[in-house]
Amino acid sequence: MKLVADRVMVDAAEAFGDFGELSLVDGRRLAPSDLADCDVLLVRSVTRVNQALLADSPVCFVGTATAGTDHIDLDYLAGRGIAFAAAPGCNARAVGEYVLACVLALHPAQALDGLRCGIIGLGHAGSAAARLLAAAGVSCIACDPPRAAVEGEQGFVTLAAALDADIVSLHVPLRDDGPWPTRHLLGAPELGRMRPGALLINAARGGVVDETALHTALTAGRLRAVLDCWMNEPAVAPALLARAEVATPHIAGHAREARARGTWQLRDALAVYLARVQPAALAGYPPAPTLELGGQRGWAAVRAAVRHCVDPLAQSAIFRAETARHGSAVFDRLRAQFGERREFAAQPVALPQGDPDTARLLQRFDFPVLTI
Repeated sequence: MKLVADRVMVDAAEAFGDFGELSLVDGRRLAPSDLADCDVLLVRSVTRVNQALLADSPVCFVGTATAGTDHIDLDYLAGRGIAFAAAPGCNARAVGEYVLACVLALHPAQALDGLRCGIIGLGHAGSAAARLLAAAGVSCIACDPPRAAVEGEQGFVTLAAALDADIVSLHVPLRDDGPWPTRHLLGAPELGRMRPGALLINAARGGVVDETALHTALTAGRLRAVLDCWMNEPAVAPALLARAEVATPHIAGHAREARARGTWQLRDALAVYLARVQPAALAGYPPAPTLELGGQRGWAAVRAAVRHCVDPLAQSAIFRAETARHGSAVFDRLRAQFGERREFAAQPVALPQGDPDTARLLQRFDFPVLTI
């Protein structure tokens, strides 16, 4: 069996090497000629998998080590009888941590009590963001029409209600059709309904927001924005890059643990497809070096620990500077660089003995706490 995988896929050799001959390629530049004798294609979100790519290939299984699938032509795969697997939920925790980090960075108050966040899309990532924000004192409401339509699902609000919040965080897939299309879900009318000065966080897909309308709102000073996703990645709109308070190269879900989960979920799916014995669960990576917070206590300690794992303001400054120098060529390089970050649960924090309140506060966000 011959397998082709994106070269940035974490643990690809370890996860798939025993299935057959594995070739690692540049996922952004993958061409039909790379698949001439390929049985299994394993990608991430930068590769568009469709008829143009697969028409002349013998590929019988496609896997994407991502939660989103808008880069995959699922109808074409079904029509060809090509098996497919994704990795739902693999990066949910990382996305939630990114959202929390952005909110903490842009709201300097010690705690976030009194803020309201409208979560649009309460799937894996939206739920993770809601849990972490709630742990920080933010009151969250959720809009999710597909879930609200399911009998027994309760507690959801309308889109208009979700937009009437201090923070609006997007966590929906990009869909052009079906009962709930999401392309340009937020256009000029929706952005106009948001509170003046509200913060919009797009950690979903670029096409979910009308970028022209958003630029108008940002230029007028009506809204603030955190933009991690862009319409024409790896190219980004220079005007939006300049106006967003945080601008990053699609890294919200790009933590080392999240990327590894995606790879090993595909390993499981391929093993099932081939009727092989299931692989052992991913053991995980060794914890990161212990972070010593010195004399920082309470929320100052939480903010320092979060910033150590995810520093959106610093990453944004690097992204802007490097894009100004080198254009879209830096997008994938910085994405890989920033994708080495660790999730909170993998980052031990050392505290002096006798500070149980700070320890409990850090543990609320799943940081392992060591006393010294």
